[in-house]
Amino acid sequence: MNDPRSPALRRDVLKASGAALALPVVGGVATAQEDGYEPLGSVELSGAKELVVGDDGRTAYVALTDGYATVDLSTPASPEAMAVERGLVPEGEPDALRRIYDVKQDGNTLIVAGPANGTGRGTSGFFAVDVSDPSDPAVDGFYATDFAIHNCFLHDGDAYLTANDGRGNPMVVVDVEARKEVARWSPVERDEAWGDVPPGRRTLHDLYVQDDRAYLVYWDAGTWILDVSDPASPAFVTRFGHYSLDDLRGSSSRAAGMEPPGNAHYVRPSEDGSVVAVGGESWDVGDSGSGGPSGIDLWDLSDPSSPERLSTIEPEPAATNSYGGDTWTTSHNFDFAGDRLYTSWYNAGVKLHDVSDPANPEELAWWMEPEDTSFWAACRGVADDFFVASSLGPSLRETNRAGVYTFPDEPGEQADRPSLTESSGGTTTATTTDTTTAVATTNGNESGVDSGSAESDGSDGGEMPGFGVGAALAGLGLGLRRLRRD
Repeated sequence: MNDPRSPALRRDVLKASGAALALPVVGGVATAQEDGYEPLGSVELSGAKELVVGDDGRTAYVALTDGYATVDLSTPASPEAMAVERGLVPEGEPDALRRIYDVKQDGNTLIVAGPANGTGRGTSGFFAVDVSDPSDPAVDGFYATDFAIHNCFLHDGDAYLTANDGRGNPMVVVDVEARKEVARWSPVERDEAWGDVPPGRRTLHDLYVQDDRAYLVYWDAGTWILDVSDPASPAFVTRFGHYSLDDLRGSSSRAAGMEPPGNAHYVRPSEDGSVVAVGGESWDVGDSGSGGPSGIDLWDLSDPSSPERLSTIEPEPAATNSYGGDTWTTSHNFDFAGDRLYTSWYNAGVKLHDVSDPANPEELAWWMEPEDTSFWAACRGVADDFFVASSLGPSLRETNRAGVYTFPDEPGEQADRPSLTESSGGTTTATTTDTTTAVATTNGNESGVDSGSAESDGSDGGEMPGFGVGAALAGLGLGLRRLRRD
């Protein structure tokens, strides 16, 4: 492997010394028992978005909008940035990779993907980075694409990419080492009738791969599970969600694409795959009361032919729930590890739930400071010790105070928790499956199951996280250019 400082890759490298300043922890560093539940520690990382944690729970990898960082979590009360790398320009490309919202790590490899939104013009694709030494990551090549990559996943040497083109909106699978695309799959290829659904309501927002299954969230088109035991030949397993195909065909309402139900945004299976958590992301268009934030549904997938919604972890109410409001409380990215769910809710903070009984999730801890933090992702660090979360800063318009926070992985109650409403803060409850109609699809048959954003073109992090829901994404085709090594 060549030196990552090779002229073939132009970059601005910022190491931990002077690069990551300690954020003031609200209330100071203390245990949950001493002064109420609060962060253990924090480190400032401007532009922080997605965060993932390595297998040992001691290293975090963070997307920074214009780069990425590795963070040492070995002392949870004092997380420290080891490497902060920005301004990554691949050899032969005219510009740096921008709008980097996602990174994923598997073994000694990290992929850094972007741009999160756009048409694929300019630099698009992902860097492969050797993180065998997280304090000195080494870029090992760039895979160029003709589509934007909002989210990605890395599993057993294959990169799984969201490749929204406004037509099929496929998942694309790339063999990182072989430097080639090995497969693509979309609902339209399975049934052409999905092409009658407005692309903005069947956007592939995110995906997760575990064992032989890929879990794809297609916004209002629901969650799709594929068999990827052979990554070159994905095979349909099941689909479930709030809408049927007939519900969605021809519907072009922007409000419908931004308000609940639907809005499948993020997905994580339990470790054995028997339960799948699906988080929505939604708002109240025009603050009219017709919509609002979405929570996290827990689904029983023990029988893939008959998915059943078990419960919902509800979002917190806010004084305003509009898309353009100052306070967002809708669900964002989360982690499902063991019997615990680690969740982020933008300005509504982070939460810890016991989901050993998925039909009755129990809230264990909740912390928020909506004037200072807006959380993008939460992940377990070391079980029963700490978890970690990335904050955008106060909002997507003010990300210079973004960073990484660590929290006790234990029950606790925040002292003097601020209110999200004009009166008192809301409480989270789990709802059972008595009123909501969902749709499950298996083997091509749909049946009713009783289951009880417009973007700016900047790269400074001040962008909305969605896709401009309700509008088709433009694209320049799905051809892939070669992976270039340094």
